[in-house]
Amino acid sequence: MRGRPRIRPWLRTPRRRGPRPERGRGRLLPLVIGVGLALAVIFLIDSALRPTLTALAQARVENAVTRIVNDAVDGTLTSEAISYSDLVTLEKDAAGQVSVLAANTAQLNALRTEILGKVLAQVEQLDSQELGVPLGSLTGFATASDLGPVLPVRVLTAAVPTADFENVFTSAGINQTLHRIMLNVRVECTLLIPGGTVDTAVEAQVCAAETLLVGQVPDAYLELPGSP
Repeated sequence: MRGRPRIRPWLRTPRRRGPRPERGRGRLLPLVIGVGLALAVIFLIDSALRPTLTALAQARVENAVTRIVNDAVDGTLTSEAISYSDLVTLEKDAAGQVSVLAANTAQLNALRTEILGKVLAQVEQLDSQELGVPLGSLTGFATASDLGPVLPVRVLTAAVPTADFENVFTSAGINQTLHRIMLNVRVECTLLIPGGTVDTAVEAQVCAAETLLVGQVPDAYLELPGSP
């Protein structure tokens, strides 16, 4: 009589007893190694590129701040219609030679205050698009300097800028001297770049007024406010 085949119990495969090996444990080690290698590569790239990124960011901020200072000086002088004669009074002797250069301290201080206010307002409004560094600039190749995504750079904080006036006399020919009143502006700010922050200081020098002196330079110079 045919029927279902009998299963002989002695031919059955014995079942393993005890805890089964965890499959995830075998995959965890390669994952940890992969993450470690990725972090090491990121650290090496950051160590190699961060100095270049910092230098480029500082250069862009320096260019932007210098432009802001120039625009602030030109805009203030134009809007207030300030000329050299408003800042400096020339006193002449009996022979008609310039003997004394007298500074209008109140006008110079007012000019400096207005310029510094405009500079601080414009620096705080600098955006990351204007200061951003293209990723291709970090490669060192000139052809790739403007390629790739832009790494954001922005001014995190900006201290109140400082400024002082300086006299500069330059020979402009026989018995002629060019007198310039230079405004030296210093702006300290903290930049936020990928990977952290960096402190930088930008110094810019702008001519506030100038005139041509005929004859010998007088012995009595004007004492400018804030000059060292």
